[in-house]
Amino acid sequence: MAGVTLSVEEIRAAPIEVRRWLEHEVLRAFGVAPEPAAQPAVTLVGCNIDEVRDMLALVQDKLPVVSVFFELGREATSRAAHGMRAFRVADILSHTRLHTPDQVIECLAALTRALRQVRGDADAVFHVMDNQGHCLVAETTMRSILKLWQEIVAQRALQGEIGQPNDLAVA
Repeated sequence: MAGVTLSVEEIRAAPIEVRRWLEHEVLRAFGVAPEPAAQPAVTLVGCNIDEVRDMLALVQDKLPVVSVFFELGREATSRAAHGMRAFRVADILSHTRLHTPDQVIECLAALTRALRQVRGDADAVFHVMDNQGHCLVAETTMRSILKLWQEIVAQRALQGEIGQPNDLAVA
């Protein structure tokens, strides 16, 4: 068995993932289980491919919103839970290069407005936030966004916009 001693400054300087792991391990050592994430009291809309395509058309001129939109199609950076996908706001923030969590929230609000316009339903719920810094979207929505991304990439590849060796050639 080996022991490690960390100063408060070292812990504060550690990446968020390391700090969360340390917190989890300390709580586990004391026999304290973290509170489970609260389940949303609302029903999330599961968007199909046509709806996410229409949503993208409404926000395509807002690059930060488009970036957040496609982050919600990344299967590898999310966790499945009860028909939903949980994305850490900190990860979305990092991957989109936005500066504050509030900017991510503003982009999510724009996506909610786009969904409501597409659906013609002023009460449609695109996402919910939990008390642990996660954005939850319906699994169907995540899958539809991923499929749309794959379609766009395939279409661009067919048009010769992606993957051309000549694009990287040095003159």
